[in-house]
This record gives sequence, structure tokens and C-alpha cells, in this order.
Amino acid sequence: MAKIKIKYFGCLKGEKLNELSSDQRLKLFKSKNLYVTSRVLNLTSNTAINLLDASKFKVIQEPSKELLNTYYMFLKQAYQEDINNVFFNFFHQFNNHIIGLKKKEAKRVSRLLYLNIINNKQAPSFDIVHMLENANGIPKLENTPKIDLYFMKRDTMKYRIIEEYPKGLDEFLIGDTTHFEKNLKDNVSIIKEVIQFEGELKIILALNEEYKFEKRNIIQSIPKDIGDDKNQQTTLNKIGLTATMPTDEEMDTYLMEHVFSKKK
Repeated sequence: MAKIKIKYFGCLKGEKLNELSSDQRLKLFKSKNLYVTSRVLNLTSNTAINLLDASKFKVIQEPSKELLNTYYMFLKQAYQEDINNVFFNFFHQFNNHIIGLKKKEAKRVSRLLYLNIINNKQAPSFDIVHMLENANGIPKLENTPKIDLYFMKRDTMKYRIIEEYPKGLDEFLIGDTTHFEKNLKDNVSIIKEVIQFEGELKIILALNEEYKFEKRNIIQSIPKDIGDDKNQQTTLNKIGLTATMPTDEEMDTYLMEHVFSKKK
């Protein structure tokens, strides 16, 4: 891994974090403004809650937003080639499937694959709906676009990567890049999950840009990844992470039933 200049990386160099107790570690992180104190509502019943009652809130210590974003960006950079492999593997197969198809026919194929991704196990497991009314008072229910839900899920992934593998954050803070060069992604499930999630997010963003399946409601400011990977070349299936694709038989069946059966 190339030498990295990024905020917080190596800011605790020399500290023996593995020798600290949980309380000592937290105290150190707070002294360096890496963790902040937050008050969250303690939901314990279905009864009405007085938001002015301090006893209804609990105090927690959590990573600062800046640390969350910076560490997650570092992990994306560290495993950018693996993330891109998910993307490359998908579109290598996709491009083969749409050879000779017109744009309208290719859109039908891509919709099948788009739906396949946004409904798989890596997709957000929640929905957000909005109740609207037109000028005549007629109600209408709208779902939040799936792509927007992916960016919401990304925010939860930033917390999970620290909660489920805190050692990774420690190694980042002491500046140990070699820790992330080992077979970590194969041994730490949350890192492998992040790779797959980010790869599939790139896929649905690309498909939606090309075929306009969803109109996004949330304008996201996505930090530029460290390093330029626009011209990256890689070997397909290098790490065995692929976006879910239907089998050739399933794809052929779909094409015959939905693309070629009723050509106009």
C-alpha cells in the first residue's frame, strides 16, 4: 500500500493501544477528540415521551463524524481494487448479455439485474415512505428511491466497521498500513461486506445513470477517493467477489419471455 497522507492516520503512533483497557482506550480517544459525547433518546416503551425530561436520554461515547468519514474513506481506498473487481465482473457479464440488443431491449435486461441487486442481502433492509397529497387532497404514497437508501445504509456501515472490528481503527490510528495488506478482507466479515456493498453501489449508480430507473431525492456529496482509479485495469474474479448475476439459463429465459416475445 502506498504511503498515505490522510487526517487521523498515524495520529496515535507510538501508543500501545493493545495494552489499554476499554476505559483507558476511550479516555485517550476522547482526549484527542476522536470520540465525542452524544445524548440519545432512550426508547423503552410505547408511552408518550417528554423531550424536555433529561432522564429520557442516555449519554453515549461515539466516534466523531469526521473520524467516521475519514476512516471509511481510508478503507475504501485500501480495498479500491477489490471494490472495482465487483464492478468489473458485473459489467463484463452484462456487456456480453446485451450484445446486439437495442437500447430499449438492453434496458429491460438491466432492469432485471438492477432489481436483483437492490433486493439481495447486501441491499438496505429498510424502506422509507412519504405520504403526499395533491391539490385536490388525494393521497399518494411514495417510496424513497433505493439508491438514496444505499447512502443511508453507508452511514450505518461506518459505525459497524468500528463496532465489529475495533482493532482496524486502532491500526489506522497508529499508522500501520501493513495490517490492511494481509488477508484481512478474507478473515474479517464486515470488511468483506463493505467491499461487496461499495461494489454493488457503484453498479446501481452506473445502471441508473444509463437507464434512469430512479430519480434521486437526496443530493449526496461523495468525497473523492484517495488516488485516481479511473484507468485501473484488473483481473476479473481476482478475489471472487461478484455482484449477483442470474445464470445464463435464467437470463436466456428472461430474454425470451420479456425482450423478444413481443417486439413491436
